[in-house]
Amino acid sequence: MYKVLLVDDEALIREAISENIKWEEHGFEFLGACENGKEAIDRINQEVPDLLITDICMPYVDGMELTKYVYETYPLTKVIIISGYDEFEYAKTAVKYKVLEYVLKPITAFELTELLDKIKTDFDKESLKNKNLKKIREAYMSNLPVLKGRFLNSLMQGNLLPEDIKKKSEDYGVDLSGRYFATAMIQGDDLEEYLKRHHNIKEDLVLFSIYNITEEIVSKAKCGVTFQNGEDKTIVIFQSDKEEGFRSRVFDICTQIRSALNQYLKIDATIGIGKTVATISWLNRSLESARAVLEYRFLLGGNVVLDARELGKNKTSFGLDISVWVDKILLSIKAGDTLEIEKVIQSFVLKLKTDYVSKNRIIIYIQNIVLSIVNMLEEAGLSNEEFMEGEYTFINRIYMLNHLKDIENELIGFCIKVSQGMTSEKDSYGNRQAIMALDYIDKNYSNSEVSLNSVCHHLAMSTSYFSSIFKNYTGETFIEALTKKRIEKAKSLIEHTSLKSYEVANEVGFGDPHYFSIIFKKHTGYTPTEYAKIKRK
Repeated sequence: MYKVLLVDDEALIREAISENIKWEEHGFEFLGACENGKEAIDRINQEVPDLLITDICMPYVDGMELTKYVYETYPLTKVIIISGYDEFEYAKTAVKYKVLEYVLKPITAFELTELLDKIKTDFDKESLKNKNLKKIREAYMSNLPVLKGRFLNSLMQGNLLPEDIKKKSEDYGVDLSGRYFATAMIQGDDLEEYLKRHHNIKEDLVLFSIYNITEEIVSKAKCGVTFQNGEDKTIVIFQSDKEEGFRSRVFDICTQIRSALNQYLKIDATIGIGKTVATISWLNRSLESARAVLEYRFLLGGNVVLDARELGKNKTSFGLDISVWVDKILLSIKAGDTLEIEKVIQSFVLKLKTDYVSKNRIIIYIQNIVLSIVNMLEEAGLSNEEFMEGEYTFINRIYMLNHLKDIENELIGFCIKVSQGMTSEKDSYGNRQAIMALDYIDKNYSNSEVSLNSVCHHLAMSTSYFSSIFKNYTGETFIEALTKKRIEKAKSLIEHTSLKSYEVANEVGFGDPHYFSIIFKKHTGYTPTEYAKIKRK
């Protein structure tokens, strides 16, 4: 229903129009009739009609003054003038105030009804148009953050011309009028762990909350523009007319953002501040430096504000000689000293920090260290499946770690495990080799050519290493074990056979019977002949 108000100083006309028009049947709600323009203004201020039907000549405030008031105060209200004056000036004024119809009296109820139907049709069309415009406007407003984000992302990529930047900045209400600019990227630390602890919270909500808190702080400070990039990371474009004090203000605001995220979301966050640029078209350079500086979150542990300009001053140009550190780490592993392993690796990590080595370079260094450890194990004959599995697991694990401190702990743990495994494996390996050597003696004691060199050749080991592990396992030297085995066999032959002394010597691997007699007496207290007389009685 469209609301309609009638204004006429003639009571008969007011009554005729009011009573003879079936307002509701034609889509109108009749608000009533007023005697003059002054009364009408009071009524209109209480309830604004959609349509005003008014006479011209009335006391206090005439129809034209009323029309002017409505035109200026309530521009959406339409006006029909019903007048008995067919004068050009009146019509001219009516056009000026955008009067819908200028109708001359007398007008019948039928004619007014037809006019109302025509006006209602026009009202319906305009209402539909307004509804559509409202929907479009609402859709536009709801998508404005997305459109604004697309524009700013294109801007950060350097894909826009200066004239496009100016127009779209105006369209999306983005103020980029400063002379100096710097970008900042906000990165939530360890969000995966946070989401595991809060399984009822979705990642999108967390990322939007980071943006929302950041945008509120930046808007309040009136220092820049906030948006989310294609990865849903929050980006801030800071701007200022003065370069002096600009960086310190940006740093202070970023510190506020980090503290607010800690306080309200219970999230640690690292913020990278890019370099200052003096033109909008170079914003992509500032963003790249902000992204690059976030890599140092890996080194410094996170929950910090990192300034690209300050880190650039501290970064050294000297290369790190990884081979020196590999040698130190391998030596500590071989020594089997847990404290030394920790000390060396901690010193290595400290060197990585002070040199501001990138994460990718650090991963390469760690792979180099692990490969060197594997080569060391292979050279020692200790590269079994357990060690190889530990290597693959370790390499895969460090790719997932977000902080250098975590890699430091993992590397220390891995190296200690390898060191302990080497010690244990060496012992086990030595025992196996000693057992194989004893078996070799059992099978070859009768061969006079058997010696320390022959058994080492058989086992593919150095004489010094073999001598060490054999003595550790048996408590005697290889020659002592071989001689002991030969004497035991000789005693058995003498006791159970009628072989002569030189024949026994030959059977147990002594090529020289005289030497056999000397060794036999040394071990038994008797010569072979004396031993035979005693045992063969």
